[in-house]
Amino acid sequence: MIPLRTANAIVTIGPEYLPPKGGIAQTIYNYSKYIFPENEFRFIANSCDGNRLKKIYRLIASLLQFVITLTFKRQVKIIHIHTASNFSFKRSSWFVSIARLFNKKIIMHIHGGGFKTYYSSGNETYVKKALNKCDRIVVLSDEWQDWFQNDLQCDNVSVVPNVIPEPQSFEKKQNDKKFHLLFLGLINEEKGVFDLLQAIGDNEEQLHGILQFHIAGNGMVSRLKNEIYDKGLQDIVKYEGWVDSEAKHNLLCLSDALVLPSYTEGLPISILEAMSYRLPVISTPVGGIPSVISDGVNGFLVEPGNGSEFIKRINCLIDDKMLVKSMGEQSFERVNKYFPSSVSNKLTEIYSELLK
Repeated sequence: MIPLRTANAIVTIGPEYLPPKGGIAQTIYNYSKYIFPENEFRFIANSCDGNRLKKIYRLIASLLQFVITLTFKRQVKIIHIHTASNFSFKRSSWFVSIARLFNKKIIMHIHGGGFKTYYSSGNETYVKKALNKCDRIVVLSDEWQDWFQNDLQCDNVSVVPNVIPEPQSFEKKQNDKKFHLLFLGLINEEKGVFDLLQAIGDNEEQLHGILQFHIAGNGMVSRLKNEIYDKGLQDIVKYEGWVDSEAKHNLLCLSDALVLPSYTEGLPISILEAMSYRLPVISTPVGGIPSVISDGVNGFLVEPGNGSEFIKRINCLIDDKMLVKSMGEQSFERVNKYFPSSVSNKLTEIYSELLK
């Protein structure tokens, strides 16, 4: 954990994280539980679930709370803002401007794989102006650091891996002879889950009785259920709903591999969690994923949208239990730097530099 005195100087800004839904919320939750000392995590939520009116109220209340905190909590020196792109970034930029008025040090922590698209969609000037007000930009991988440094000409970029808890002791729980494949994440087009459903449907006869595909998450749930039914995949594909920590643990114990066929990503926590459970990962070479998944070593990398290639790689694992085991062991060996002790050391170094 970071030192108590350092923790007292930091206020964290980001979306509501209890219960953690989505990658940023999960990261903030892990910070509160594993990085900061108990009861020393100062946090202001700048967004919430709910209708538009509720979200507007939450934002206004958060801005007011932020101003009051900076006015009366003189020990606060650093504002650590977790953000994605689109309105998440715009909302975060307002907190950056306020923090600058109070002469605070600012960390902008960029999550999500859509930031390049957001930046190049007419937002170049706005993004650069906001980032220039920050003392440190934090990204999730070396690939993202290169992009911010080379394309945006930012020279204050640090890599801090997403943090995941060290895995509990666990045993694999399988009562059948099927290959259990897991998807964890937001259910939408960008995650590629519907591409994979189509590919499974095209190979339904071959995979029937062999594959059990578990999908856990929220998002376009109605469409997902309709496609499962329309394609006649009820015996192969099971929608698990949004899962809490215990249910996620059980699914990871049950599964033989994780699949994430995304078109854009930062560095997904679901991949890191799967690696900590000694699972091979079949994903795409986007964002920071190639920094943790090496094709043919601890999983496979397939171009987004290539459903037939995904099926081919899934079959490789179905046919070779020893390959599943060896890839899983490679995954575990690579994930150590994402455990709390390593991440807290990196954060402590950044915080200490800003507090000098």
